[in-house]
Amino acid sequence: MIPWPEDRPGAPDLSFVPGEVPRALDNPVVDYSVLQIAADGTALVRLPDIGHFLLREAEVICALETEPDAPEVTAAIFGNVLACICWRRGQLALHGSAVAIDGRAVLLLGPVATGKSLLAGALARRGHCVLADEVAAVSGGQCHPAGSLLSLADDALSAAGINPDDLPQYSNFPIPKRLWTAGPSPEPRAYPIAAVLRLAKAKAEPDAPNQPERLAAEAAIEAVLGQVYRRDMLRVLDTETTARREAAKLCATAPVYRFPVARSLDRVEEAADRIVALAQSQIGQLR
Repeated sequence: MIPWPEDRPGAPDLSFVPGEVPRALDNPVVDYSVLQIAADGTALVRLPDIGHFLLREAEVICALETEPDAPEVTAAIFGNVLACICWRRGQLALHGSAVAIDGRAVLLLGPVATGKSLLAGALARRGHCVLADEVAAVSGGQCHPAGSLLSLADDALSAAGINPDDLPQYSNFPIPKRLWTAGPSPEPRAYPIAAVLRLAKAKAEPDAPNQPERLAAEAAIEAVLGQVYRRDMLRVLDTETTARREAAKLCATAPVYRFPVARSLDRVEEAADRIVALAQSQIGQLR
């Protein structure tokens, strides 16, 4: 189990256990079809045909509707369930992927279909370590490894020369995707963050360069907070204050860039090259 935090004792501080889970919470403060949160912080993740997950205290009680090793379960745990775990611990659960370059994390944040996992996959093929996909767990200006499997669509895998037929697929999410991993496994430690890239779809002509733009202080904080996974959770227990403090700490230790990315599979490698160069330049300044 990855240590969260590093100095915790050897026993797990969070256990996944099978058990009975209610179909709904009474009077939830946050109420989505897939997620409910009560005023006391109890969270219920509800995913049809996958299962229900009840988070309270040091347990995640699981009532699965599919096999435990199904790829859908992996996607659920490292998505909505992980976001709830981070929220309960006062950590930022950011919608994005994270990759370690030269021992430091680079966060790739952004809304759906901005190429987060695609870019993480390109970096993994270069030998860089994937720290997270879908939800990046951040606290104290550091990224905590949380699953190194990437979720990629068949066209992205094929464009990278990877045969998708050999990989487990899950199809009961908006876009059918497969789980794929490459590169070294993460070390069981928190990774200092070298840079944060807030991805956006490039609006310029198709051959325009992928050019990152550094954001100033307050804009950087808002860009980070804008990518909190299920941000409505921050309404509960005044966790918005904690999240803003963590975002400010992150922006004080790592630069935040707006990074328009051309929506073309043949431009992915170019964007990945630019990310590596930017990260290595920033790491060089820190040494």
